[in-house]
Amino acid sequence: MSGGSDAVGKVDLSPFVPAIKEIKSTTDLKINAHVGLTPTEELRQLVSSGIDSFSVDLYGDDLTIHEVLGLDAKADDYFRVFEDLGKLGARTVAPHICVGIHGGELKGELRAIERLKNMEPRTLILISLIPTKGSAYEKVHAPSGNLIRSVIERAREELPNTKLVLGCMRSKLDRTSECDLVRAGLDGIVLPATRTVERLRADGYTVKRRATCCSLI
Repeated sequence: MSGGSDAVGKVDLSPFVPAIKEIKSTTDLKINAHVGLTPTEELRQLVSSGIDSFSVDLYGDDLTIHEVLGLDAKADDYFRVFEDLGKLGARTVAPHICVGIHGGELKGELRAIERLKNMEPRTLILISLIPTKGSAYEKVHAPSGNLIRSVIERAREELPNTKLVLGCMRSKLDRTSECDLVRAGLDGIVLPATRTVERLRADGYTVKRRATCCSLI
């Protein structure tokens, strides 16, 4: 579950709590929710609704939030959501860090990883900037494989017990670095290239296919 955020960065899912509860009580569907900057009391309602996992964007640089997201918020506000969900008993909380979100360059990504060190998330999802036509960054180059690799290596160093997954929101025009990213410390890749799977198997890796959202792994 996701959607557009409001002027303060919240994805307003609270009106759907009754529907979520009905879905969870009458089906075996799994629900992942992307909540943005949702206040604590509304997070409490969402957790109690039975949502299986929460995706939380994290940032390490306030300027990125101001200039890229256009919000009067701070990195602390996003970490507050992550910490609140844990305290409220959310089943799974999957932090997401977008590599190169600030014009294709590293800004606060490594600081965000360092802040996670003492929180020991079960899974960390790494995504990357997708230069999009019509946006301010349409002419920016997507983060290189080497840049993404440097973030993965730091994440593996700081979070040795956390599953590191390359998420779906990333540029897929160049797949040549995917095997190198696994060797750098990834535990999983969403929608890998067929040749990536073939090469990893040839190199002795055991490849398991999961038909689910990476936040639920």
